[in-house]
Order: sequence, then structure tokens, then C-alpha cells
Amino acid sequence: MSAPSFEVEAVIATGYWDTQSGSPASAPGTGKYRTDNWTAPTLVAVAGTDANGYDRQAGMLAAQPGDLIWQRSPTDSQNYQQWSITAVTDMTTFVQFGVSVTATGATFTPPGSNQRRLLELLSQTVPPSGELPPLWSLWAPPLDPPTAGGLPADVAQIIADATWDVDPHLCAALQWEAYAAQLPPAPAVASVSTGAQSVTYSPPMPGGDAGMAMARAAWHRSLMGNGGTIPLDLAPPSQPSVPGNPWAYYYSSWWPVA
Repeated sequence: MSAPSFEVEAVIATGYWDTQSGSPASAPGTGKYRTDNWTAPTLVAVAGTDANGYDRQAGMLAAQPGDLIWQRSPTDSQNYQQWSITAVTDMTTFVQFGVSVTATGATFTPPGSNQRRLLELLSQTVPPSGELPPLWSLWAPPLDPPTAGGLPADVAQIIADATWDVDPHLCAALQWEAYAAQLPPAPAVASVSTGAQSVTYSPPMPGGDAGMAMARAAWHRSLMGNGGTIPLDLAPPSQPSVPGNPWAYYYSSWWPVA
């Protein structure tokens, strides 16, 4: 009997880029990416800096043949395409990927030019040591290392140690909120119109990477068990004057986990 195979999905790079016309053999503009065919690409060129000004080059270069790239619409969860990476080439200011299409969403529409898309690179590679990464990393935000600008891996580990066994969705929500807290603020989004419908947010939602991270955190919170918690505050309340260990107040009153 052959040994079982494992697929590991860990995010190694993620960000927003805008589509651009032109050959993927040449450099796309900052925050842009190109393909040889928007319907069924075989070659993709992605700028090392994403549309929000973050350097994603090192994270993208961590990808290997067999890993995945997801191209997602920021307004329609079913408008996506999944690519399997066949080659990775460092072009100094951009990364060129050989790809093959392996899945499409129910409402997938080729984006054409000047369309913003979320690109996520997922590792499918079992580490050489044969040890699988921790389960919590499957739901975690980009981690540093390997992705520069991601949530520091040691911070993510601290959150996982404290909460993963309590509620995995709580762990993921706190990690995504911690990631959002270190990102610069972006203009708020009060409404989104797709042409077919318009959604209004009250209060407005934060935009950019921070908004994406907070939306991911909110999604995980919606799936938490009955022992849910209030959302993570950007700063703790003033330390109370109580005898003994003041942190007991925080655990019971500010950030309960059960």
C-alpha cells in the first residue's frame, strides 16, 4: 500500500493588484499584473509591489511548482479562478509564474484590464522534514516570515497557544485583527456597487488590506461557538486599581475566551 499524500494550504503571499494589458514577458507597472490570456492564462507576471504599496516579492518567490494562486474578485466570492503554478521566475521587479487553470467559480468572468483582484498564493508543499505546519496556520493571515509585512510569526504563535484549543475560529479572528492593527489605515468604504446591486455599510467599513483583514476576522467570528467574545479592541482599557494580579481583570472583563 502506498503512503498517503498530504496537501498543505498555507498562505505565503496575498494582496491586491490591478490587471494590466500587455505581455507577461515584460514588467507590469507597480501594483499591476498581466497574463497572456485572461480566460485561461498560462503565463502571469505580478509586480513585486502590490496596489497598496506593500512589497510582496519575497513572499511570491517562496512559491514552488505545484502551489496554488487564487485570483478573486473583491466584490463577488464566486468570481474566482484557481491556478496551479508550473514555474516561478524572479524578474527582479516582478515575478513571472507559469500556471494552469485548475478551478473556476460559478460566476467567473475574465477581468480584462484595470480591474482590481485579490491574489493569494497557497503552499501545497510538505516541508522537507516531513513535519506538517501547525493547523492554525491554515487560517492565519500572511506571516512574517516568510511574507515581509505579515503578522510576526511569534505573535501569531502566542495567539494560537492561548486560543486554538478554546475555539479555532476565535484564534483566526484574533490573528487577522492583530494583522489589521499593524496596517496603515485606508479610506473607509461606505458603499459598493456592482452594477446589479448596491450594498451600503453603516458605519462605513475600512478599505484596503486592513478592511480585508477585518472582514476575514468578522467571518471567523460569525462561525465561533456559543462561547464567543467581543471583538478585539485597538487598545486595552485603563488598568484598574485592584489588589493582586490586575491581568485577571482583563481576562475576565475585557478579553474573555469562554
